[in-house]
Parts: sequence; structure tokens; C-alpha cells
Amino acid sequence: PKDVFYGLGYDSVNDDYKVVRMVQSTVDRSKERFRFPLEIKVFSLKRNSWKEIYVRSQNQNLFVNFYYSLLYRRGNGVLANNFLHWLLPLTEGYNVAFNTVIRFDLASEELGVLCIPMDLILEDHIDIGVLDGSMCLMRYKEFNHVDIWIMREYQVAAEVWPKLCRVPKPDGVESFKLLRPLLYSKDKTKILLEINNAKNLMWFDLESKRFTRVGIKDCDSSYSTEIVVSSLVLGCNGDLPKKE
Repeated sequence: PKDVFYGLGYDSVNDDYKVVRMVQSTVDRSKERFRFPLEIKVFSLKRNSWKEIYVRSQNQNLFVNFYYSLLYRRGNGVLANNFLHWLLPLTEGYNVAFNTVIRFDLASEELGVLCIPMDLILEDHIDIGVLDGSMCLMRYKEFNHVDIWIMREYQVAAEVWPKLCRVPKPDGVESFKLLRPLLYSKDKTKILLEINNAKNLMWFDLESKRFTRVGIKDCDSSYSTEIVVSSLVLGCNGDLPKKE
């Protein structure tokens, strides 16, 4: 069986739009299951072609020896600061594994690691996201609250993750299965949260800790939200035909 992960981002260094595709396959070794990427490919809109990426040996060890699978619900990658990010979560039953974040540099097309706070590397339930262009980390206490850290200045070191807030479980929500910070209000006093799915969109006041539900008519619980930025960029072979 294979898991496929994608990422889409603008390479500001080379003025190019790129799609990253990673495939992880499961193989059996001594009756244990290991996951590792068989291939990483990048599509460049400027080149209009796919390119296979050969991972450096030290980074390949991240997948083969320690970290067994990417977090599938974050399969689309998190874009921040010209990097796409995926979470390699703690693997239950393996003492050698711990949480980390891998990042793909859209400019150099190389894979690397982004450090996270030391007190989160052994947490059972964490996730990553992006808020106002900055990387953020969420730690879930499923029936109680979610803590959010944000990397305001993008660096590799783990010391640059100040804690943004603690989000208590709102009334009417049974548990936190998924929480995504989407955006700030104009005055930066509130953040818009997606809790479990797009049916639970709520403004969270950072000072009063109160929620305001955002109603979307006929929104099904299977929906999810995405932030869209308007662009005049056309897709592959997207030049409009000239009218004679």
C-alpha cells in the first residue's frame, strides 16, 4: 500500500510555482512495518515538467530508521517562508521515534528538518498549520483544550516558538479531533478557527477567551476550509489563445 502526499507553493526566489509529490510505501522487515518515501518529484510551472528529487542519505534515515509515517491528514503540506512542511508524528509502540517537522525548500529543492520545542517532541497529539504566513504548532488535549505556538520569525532553531494561546473546548463540541487556525481579525484580537470541520468555524477572542460561531448555510460536516489568495497566474499551458 502507498500513501501520496502533495504540496503546492510559490517559489519566490525563482519566481516559479511548484507542486511537490511524495509517495510512501509500506514494506515488511522482520515482521515490523516501516514506511519510507519511494520517490519525491517536483513539478515546475516555469519548466512545465516533473523532476525527481534524490534525497540525501542523512535525510533518508529520517524515514527509514526513525520516523515511520507522515501525518496523513496534513498530506497537502503547510506552506511558509518558501518551504513546504509535513509532520512526522510520534509512532506508537516505538521508543526511538519522536515528533519532528520536515521541510522542503522550494528554491533549492532539498529536504530538511525544522526543529520544534523540546517539550513537544514526545507529545502524543500535535499538528502543524500556518497563521498569517507564520508556522504554528498545536498540542491537543482532546477533551479539554488545544495549545498553539507560533513561529513569528522563521528560523531552524527550536527556541523561536512563543506560545500564542490556549483554546478551551467550546460548548457544543464534544472533543478536539482537528483544530486549524485560519486567520486573524483585522485588529489582531481574534483568530478564526476551524474545529473538527468547516461546520464549526468560530472566532476566538485572544483576550476574553470567548467564541463567536460563524454560520455557513447548508455546510456539511464533511467540508473543510482553505485560505485562497487571488492570483492572475494561469495553469499549465495556460496562455490564452490570441484572438484574430
